[in-house]
Amino acid sequence: MKVKSEKLEVMKFINLNQTKETKLNFDKPGDYTVFFHNLSGEFDFKIKSSGINLDIYGLFIGNKADNFQLKTNQYHIAPNSTSNLLIKGVFDDQSQFIYQGLIKIEKTGQKSHAYQKNKNLILSEKVYVDSRPFLEILANDVFCTHGSTTGKINEESLFYLKSRGLSQKIAEKLYVSGFIQEIIDKIKVNQPDIDLLI
Repeated sequence: MKVKSEKLEVMKFINLNQTKETKLNFDKPGDYTVFFHNLSGEFDFKIKSSGINLDIYGLFIGNKADNFQLKTNQYHIAPNSTSNLLIKGVFDDQSQFIYQGLIKIEKTGQKSHAYQKNKNLILSEKVYVDSRPFLEILANDVFCTHGSTTGKINEESLFYLKSRGLSQKIAEKLYVSGFIQEIIDKIKVNQPDIDLLI
């Protein structure tokens, strides 16, 4: 908990792998961080109060025949709140990742800020990734962005690491670790004592 401007605000970390929640309602002002790892399903994040800052972080590591199907819905019902979703995935072998993300700003959600980003790293030619972000905006005073990128390991980065004496395998492993670390670092900013146990 933290006190700000003489109002009691909530600061909360929610690990969906532990809580098993799929429909989350945020109705008290405060800072919330939601994390999930390798979960399939549909997840609703409903913002029902002003003064909410919601960070949503998802991490996927696909190997062998792993098959992940994910749908996220960020609903801004109340005005003056922020949601920021970042999902990163690393996929190898014959793994699959199908993602659909929706940001919906209701007419009552004026002055909302909503962000949605999905970044995927493919390590095998047999991987299948389908990532589709959507926006549905019914208010006229909002700021929203969404995007999706999927690609292979950057060859220039690998060359740089190998020029420092690393083998191909270790260079690739280091690159993947750096790609994943962004999620962990973002969570640790607000939750320094959290052990994600990935």
